[in-house]
Amino acid sequence: MTSALLATGAIAQRGTVGYVPQVNLGQHALGERRYASAASHFRTALEWDANGVEAHIGLGRVYLATSHLERAREEFAAALKVSPHSADAERGIHEARSDGEEQESFQELERVITHEPHNADLHTTYAEELLERDRAQEAKAQAIESLKLDPRQWHAYGVLGQVAIKEGDLAGARANLGTALKHDETDDDSLLALGDIEFTAKNYSAALKWFRQLVKVAPEESEGHRRLADALSQTGAAAEAQAERTKAAEIEAAAKTRGGGN
Repeated sequence: MTSALLATGAIAQRGTVGYVPQVNLGQHALGERRYASAASHFRTALEWDANGVEAHIGLGRVYLATSHLERAREEFAAALKVSPHSADAERGIHEARSDGEEQESFQELERVITHEPHNADLHTTYAEELLERDRAQEAKAQAIESLKLDPRQWHAYGVLGQVAIKEGDLAGARANLGTALKHDETDDDSLLALGDIEFTAKNYSAALKWFRQLVKVAPEESEGHRRLADALSQTGAAAEAQAERTKAAEIEAAAKTRGGGN
């Protein structure tokens, strides 16, 4: 699920009636920081579909923005139950956890995986967590094991792609990251990695493509805006680059304010 508005499709969902319109309204209100209104729309959407991933993520974002971290974690966790490895939900749940909670969660994952060695989803999650901790070779082994169990573990390809970058295998990195994105266009880690590959190679037009997609998927993350600004600067789009840097600075300032309120 990206942060862009969902397209309406079902005949029964016209105007403000139905799951999709309510999610669209919630996302619009969230973008304008009208948190009470956003929460109301997301809750109404969940009345239409209690397993609506987008609505759970949206409500989680509302709780995150208003410093209700426990409730935010609950909503992101609900989204992950329906859609394991949802990039938006995983990003949100990490933001909502303290350092101590992150470590506890990682230790619990290590415990559970020993009891469920044939669970491909768990191996993929473990691979992602190991990669975040700079344990690249262990992450690679877990991703390979995941794909042996289930070749449709697309996020495992993302892990392999990022490890390939560290190993200097850019062709392998592009192939694996491309496979991950083919099946989940919201995989922000893969988008960032591909953008960085092309930027380093001075393929700025290709880097722009990936970074533009990244800021659509994760508009609330300053890193994407800064990467896009760098690529825009290289193509001579100074004004647009400055606008992206301004967005990044605003996001970082808001995060500091929110952190101070915790």
